[in-house]
Amino acid sequence: MRRKTNMNPYHDHHIVRIRRKMTRSHYLNKAVYKYSRYELTIPSKYKDLQVEAKQEDNTLIIRAKPAERLGEDS
Repeated sequence: MRRKTNMNPYHDHHIVRIRRKMTRSHYLNKAVYKYSRYELTIPSKYKDLQVEAKQEDNTLIIRAKPAERLGEDS
């Protein structure tokens, strides 16, 4: 049985969820290659974000900032 772990100590709703999925690819029915795919789920009310993800060594760094809109004066 798989247990759920609550990674949110404030018992509030999760704003962003990161999921890791293992994907398998077959090559000529002989070799099988496995690699990880990451999904970043963001609620629709935060859809105007510019998200950048990169890997440094063994760390995944995700940066999100408000997207710039053309024609708006701040």
